[in-house]
Amino acid sequence: MEKLLELPVIVIFISYFLLAAGRQEERYVKHGALVSKIIEVQYSRHIFRTEDGDVFHCIDMNQQPALSHPLLKGHRIQMEPTSYPSELKIKSSSETTTTEAHLPTIACPKGTIPLLQNSKVDLKTQFSFDPMGNTRSYGGERAGCTTYDEIYGTQVAINVYEPKVRGDNDFSASWALMVNGPKGNHEGIGAGSIVWRNYRGDNFARFHIYWQADSSNMPCFDHICPGFVQVSQSVGIGGRIQPVSVYNGLQFEIIVTISKDPKTGNWWLAYGHDKTPLGYWPSSIFSYMNENAKICFWGGQVHGPTVQLHLPEMGSGHWASVGPGKAAYVRSIKVINKDNQYITPGTHNTFSSSTREFCYDAGDIKFNDDGVHLLYGGPGNCTK
Repeated sequence: MEKLLELPVIVIFISYFLLAAGRQEERYVKHGALVSKIIEVQYSRHIFRTEDGDVFHCIDMNQQPALSHPLLKGHRIQMEPTSYPSELKIKSSSETTTTEAHLPTIACPKGTIPLLQNSKVDLKTQFSFDPMGNTRSYGGERAGCTTYDEIYGTQVAINVYEPKVRGDNDFSASWALMVNGPKGNHEGIGAGSIVWRNYRGDNFARFHIYWQADSSNMPCFDHICPGFVQVSQSVGIGGRIQPVSVYNGLQFEIIVTISKDPKTGNWWLAYGHDKTPLGYWPSSIFSYMNENAKICFWGGQVHGPTVQLHLPEMGSGHWASVGPGKAAYVRSIKVINKDNQYITPGTHNTFSSSTREFCYDAGDIKFNDDGVHLLYGGPGNCTK
């Protein structure tokens, strides 16, 4: 049923949304196996509202925030990678039953991309974030698996939980990070599941991307600041991941692939088993990451202004020692070499560790033909 509704003109978030008065009709957006009710505003702008309250705006791809970056003036959008790394299929885990989790699918028109309306996040709380530096001095801790090499990409299956986070400006992430540059001034890119209350005012696991370039020395997430060029017209970055894993029950995971285009040098991000291209970080915005990464990390990371006082849960909120199906995991980890081929990280340069082992732990690394596998996590809430 159609209803006529008058809407005021609203300027939303960095001035790139304009809502026009017009006719609304009810549509539906598919969220994996779930169906969520959305509202679409006709004419020049489309708005999609999920049942969780998220509002996505479809904007012209050529007017997205990324292109306001001073180093991307006149940038021509690359619509897909010029080539892909050698094919890699992630097999089902033999230790526990796993199923792929999903993001909401937004039906934006061709030539547009979905952007999540966001009025919560405050980047001022994230200025000191250094993903692989001395985490204690930067307001964070991590536990997981790290490899050191010349790295041109990675693929990983990340177990999705919703750890409890106390501080509004703190977050608990389960993700993949790639880093280069001097200590204390790292450049990096990454993606994964993050519970971050200040982002949308909830405790949901959401799919977020991260990058930091030497030119700005400021951490960026999603489309909050310019840099990441999105090409997917259907995947909403920052959207809720569903379903999530249950302790000692069904386990759900997301597949994250990051690969450097051998011709353009851009860092491409893909999501899911089918490797849906979401977009890329242009190599031109980096000083160190323009060639390759030197460090890659997979696992859990907590960060925020009150983390040292109120350490949040990481992963499932339980120690790695409780075993599969109970502790969070990253698995089937591969890296991409300079020949654009997937390889298993080497046993001589790959380590598991925790920056605060009394609060979080990382189990022993398992190496096999399917890649690297690791359990990690912890309850936090400790003072040692």
